Formats: sequence, structure tokens, C-alpha cells
Amino acid sequence: MATGMKSVQVISAARSLAASGRLPEAERVLRHALAGEPGSWAMLQELGAVLRSAGRAREAADALTQAARLRPDSAPLLLELSRALAESSQLAPAVSAAERATRVSPGDGGAWRELGKRLHALGRVGEAGSALSKAAGLLPGDAEVRRLLAEGLHAVGRNAEGLEHARRAATLRRGAPELVTLALILLARGHGEEALAAFDEAMRLAPESPEAICGKARAAEAMGNKALALETLGRAVRGPSCTNAMLAQYAALCVSSPDRGAVIDLCRARLRDFGGNPASTLQLWMSLGSLLEAEGDYAGAFDAYRRGKSCYPQTFRGEEHTARVREIIGVFGRSDMGGLACSACDDARAVIIVGMPRSGTTLLEQIIAGHPRAAGVGERDEMLVMLDGLSRRLGVQTSFPRSFLSATPEVLDAMAREYLSMLDRLAPGRERVVDKMPHNFLGLGAIARVLPRATLVHSRRHPLDTCFSCFATALTTAHDYSTSLSNLVVAYRAYRELMAHWGSVLGDRLVEMEYEKLVAEPEAESRRLIGAVGLAWDPSCLKFHEGKRAVVTASASQVRRPMYDSSIGRWRRFEPYLSELIEGLRDYL
Repeated sequence: MATGMKSVQVISAARSLAASGRLPEAERVLRHALAGEPGSWAMLQELGAVLRSAGRAREAADALTQAARLRPDSAPLLLELSRALAESSQLAPAVSAAERATRVSPGDGGAWRELGKRLHALGRVGEAGSALSKAAGLLPGDAEVRRLLAEGLHAVGRNAEGLEHARRAATLRRGAPELVTLALILLARGHGEEALAAFDEAMRLAPESPEAICGKARAAEAMGNKALALETLGRAVRGPSCTNAMLAQYAALCVSSPDRGAVIDLCRARLRDFGGNPASTLQLWMSLGSLLEAEGDYAGAFDAYRRGKSCYPQTFRGEEHTARVREIIGVFGRSDMGGLACSACDDARAVIIVGMPRSGTTLLEQIIAGHPRAAGVGERDEMLVMLDGLSRRLGVQTSFPRSFLSATPEVLDAMAREYLSMLDRLAPGRERVVDKMPHNFLGLGAIARVLPRATLVHSRRHPLDTCFSCFATALTTAHDYSTSLSNLVVAYRAYRELMAHWGSVLGDRLVEMEYEKLVAEPEAESRRLIGAVGLAWDPSCLKFHEGKRAVVTASASQVRRPMYDSSIGRWRRFEPYLSELIEGLRDYL
């Protein structure tokens, strides 16, 4: 009892010292007491808290690990350990500590929130979503949980669902983090003006917030205002609060600048001296690659791209991906398509553009959206989300694509109405509305049955230009196949196999557009495209670069220029480094 009383007194004294900012004295008091009582988990926990407050996360993690060995059934202690491990870049052990906390206290919403945060940081987005969903059920009024759920959904392109959580988070707490997340998802959904306003509000609350600064610059660029983007970032990149992401974004904007040599030096200095989590250098490596490529240093550029891609979570499973594609082909077989359920929807507004990322889908969207009777709504995830959720609608155990075998015309009618209501909301009164989610190619056979009068367009580009562009672009983690040339070989071959199948079962309904031919014959090919979607030709379709709508894909800067051919054959500059890609795709070349 006396020993316990002494621990309580020591901890109380240490807390008083820490609260008054006297952290070294608090540490000395605790270490002195622990020398005589090394088995006190409570004093070890308190020491860990003091060390965390002093910014010594790794030492804090060591103290808390000792405490957790002595008291493995304390959820608060395990959560403190998880935070210290995360702060010292020990992400996998942080997840393990948080998992132990949820097992010790499964009804603790804070434990599930911590687990979700750590899984999210590790790139395990699906598992993070499951943990955060449990946290949301236990903590319905927690803004951080809603924000993290929104960020996770945004990371995998499920922005329709993410927007609901983001708006809820910003309602629960109108803070800078909530506003930034809301703005990012609004921007991804094509609501540029609303996103810019949310970023501005976030910057008023937190003027030095790197996330708000980067977000505002990104929104400005998406809206075609590069000057505002450079102005927003230019002041910040040389200040003390400059982050890797901020410098990376500024560097990407400076690729065509005559001063890019100085920016290259800035990037190299940051990468040389940076001692934090390597994953946070991802964007910086990719931007450095773009700068070096513009300088003609292709060896240096390729090395930078390779280093950047190595920072991504390595989650792609090639055999599983190929098996899924072949399962889709099996369900939507040529002889079976006519026997599958079909909606009675006779609305012809939807134009579905599919293809690999970086294959020209944004250019096709811009050409159609330039027509006064058409509009583009960007990369929408609604259709893929509905197909993923089809088993729940039908009450069956099988997931897509097999769930489609149980679909009824009534269910597909309901899906069509939901999709079209989205088009009504985003593009009221337009005769044609473009959805250019590239990965809709995975569900193209199903989409053809849900929207039997939609125009289906396939955008194709040279295989090596397509794949190298994916490799050299900082795509989101949803594009996990883009992290290596070997992964891209597997993903591209699966894509071509599936698109060949869709061509055989959909016939003339699938409009094939080739990027290189479009650039070589812009008016003739644009006229063919506009005719295919059922509109009369309008010359404004060739003036897409004058449009003011937000473009948030990796092609944001390109669509502000007239059509150009400088990206054709880009792969040839990097040919010495692409042997794996060339060999893997040789039968498509």
C-alpha cells in the first residue's frame, strides 16, 4: 500500500511539473522513483506521456512498451502506446497496440478510432474503414471519426459516400481539418467554387495549415487559375511550416518554369535532409521526377519516379486481379448477356467513358462537355458503388460480378433512377452528361444493362505511353497496380483482355477512340465522337481548353491547353529503363 501511495504522489508531482511546462524536472522525478520501483507500470506510463509531450516519441514508446508488458489489460495504456509508436514512425507496431486495445475494451469507441487512424496511415484503407465504422456506431457525435471515414473513402475514390461523412464532420465541428477534408471531396466531385470557399474558411481558422494551403492551390489549379495556385504556395514553400507535400505541389507547378533548376535544388535538399516517415516523400519524389524529365535528365527522372512509387503501400495482388477480371468475363459471357436482367430505362443522357488512367479519357470528356447541350461531371463512383452494393439490394451472399446473376429488372430500374437523379442534380437540363470514371470498364457489361441507351466510349492510347504515364504520375492508392512496372504489366494485360471481351459482346455499341488518331485528326475524330453520342456538331467542342469547369484528375493542367502531341511517344525517352514493361506487353505493341 505504501508503495502504491508513493507512486500516486510521484505521478501527481510529475503531472504538476509537466502542466507548468517543466518537463525535464517531471522526467527526473519519474526516473528517480522508477530506479527504486522499476515495476510500476503507472509511473512508466506517466514517463511515456512526459516524453511524448517533450517530442521524444521513440523514448516514449520504449517506456510505454515496458508499461504494457506489466499491464497488458489496460486499454488507455495501449492507446497511449499506439500514439507514441505512430509518432515515432513505427506504424505496424502502432496498429498492433491499437488492435490489442480493441480486444481489451471492444466497447471503447476511442480504441476503434485509434485503430482506424493507424490502419489508414499504413494504407490499409479497407480495414481502416471497418474499424472507423465501429467507432462511428459507438461515437455518433465524434467529428474526427467522420472525417477519417470521409478521408478513407476519398482515398479509394468513393467520394459520393465520403461526402456524406465529410459534411457530417463539418457540422459536428467546424474546424480546419474538417473543412479541408470536405473541400478535397467537393473538389473531387467537381464542385470547385464550393471547395475553394471551404479552403478559404479553413485558412482563416488556421493560416499556416499546410493541408489548407495545398488544398487551396490545388483547387485554384483545377479551376484553371495557375497564378493563384503559385501565389498561394510561393509564400509558404520557403517558410518554416513548409511540408514535403507543399514543396511537391509547388514543384509540380514549376515544371514549365525557367526557374525550375532552383526548385530542383530545393527538392533535392529536402529529400537529402529529411529524416521522417519515408512515405511522406512520395509526392516530392514524383514532382522531382517531372522536373528532371523537363530538364532532359531521363535517368534521374526515372530513378525519382521509382523512388516515389516505392513509397506507396504495396497492396496490388496480380493473381487476384486477373482472376477477378476472368470471373467478370465468365458472368457476362457472349452467349449469356441476352439472358441477364436489363433495365427498362430509355434515358440516353449518360455517356460512359472508360479506359486505363492516362489514356485520354479527360480529353474526350472535355470535347463533349464543350458542346452547349452537354456537360461533364468528372470521375463518378456512383455506378461502381451501386454494383458493389448489389448483393445487399438483392439479399444474396455473392458479391459482384456473380451477384448480377440474381439481378431483376426492377432492381436495375431503381439503380438507373438513382444514377440519373445524380445527373439531374449535377447537370440539369443537359442532353448528354459524361461520366469518365476510367475503372468503370470493370463493370461495363452491367452498366450496359442498367443504362441500355447510354453511350459507351473506350479511350485507347499506346500501351507503353499509357503504362509509363501511370508509373510516372502520383495516382491515388486506389491505383495500386501503378507502383511497379511488373504490376502494370499484369493490370494492363487484364484490362486489354476484358476490353476485348466487351468489344465482342457489346459490338457497335462500344465506341472506340484512339488518342493518337484524335490528336492527329482533331476535328474529324471529334466530329465522329460527337455524332456517336447523338449530338449535332458544334465548333465549341474544339475550344474545350477555354472552359472554366474544375478538372481534378492528373490531366488538370493539360486540358487548359489546345490539343497537343508532345506526350505521344513519351516512353521512348525512357526506353533503356522499360525493358520489363516492353517485354511484358510485346504482343500488344
